[in-house]
Amino acid sequence: MKKVGLLFSSFALLALGTTARAGIIQIGSSMTFGGTNAPDTYSDTTTFGSTPVLVDNGAVTIWQQQVPTAGGGEWDLFYMQTTNGAPLAGDIDADWNITISYDLSQAAYFDQVVDQWAVNGTPVSPLSNFGSLCCATTSNPILPGAAYYASGFSALLPAGVQSDWQQIYVDPYSFVTDGGINPQTADDFTFGLHFTPQQASVPEPASLSLLGAGLIGLVELARRRRRNRA
Repeated sequence: MKKVGLLFSSFALLALGTTARAGIIQIGSSMTFGGTNAPDTYSDTTTFGSTPVLVDNGAVTIWQQQVPTAGGGEWDLFYMQTTNGAPLAGDIDADWNITISYDLSQAAYFDQVVDQWAVNGTPVSPLSNFGSLCCATTSNPILPGAAYYASGFSALLPAGVQSDWQQIYVDPYSFVTDGGINPQTADDFTFGLHFTPQQASVPEPASLSLLGAGLIGLVELARRRRRNRA
């Protein structure tokens, strides 16, 4: 059966550059990056940061970028590219997936995700939805060009190591042709995770309405007391 999955891991990634702020994923922290048939099967310990590192015995280079967003949130972007221009999958007719483990410095909501295939750095376009992989768009908020972007979910993750997050899996990898991606030429894959810190959560609209009504009631009560004393 052909199938494809977007990131939900245990539940089921620019111009601004990296800043000096303390991130939800700390710059320089240890993480693991692994793959199945991507283009080989491996699991390597790496460092989260903008300096490219080699994994899979030098077959793949990866680097990360952190882009702050409003409310103390951040996009954490993960770029991978084969070093010899070969396809991302060693066997396009086999299962393909990427798995990461990373450390959160604080409890945060995982609430947006983006995935993008490219050929020699140029994003594949046009894209279409395929399998369960939604939603092909050129108006995603973080990556230039066509990508798969999803939002509207709020998975609260505790501080600490998040293990074995399966960013994406495709079975078999040749199935990506249904999305407009040529598995023989795609040599570049980027994914982004967006996190919002737990303390940045705001009251629901209904709660705000109740709060507003309460404040109005207190103001009116104060006015009545002043009139009575007068």
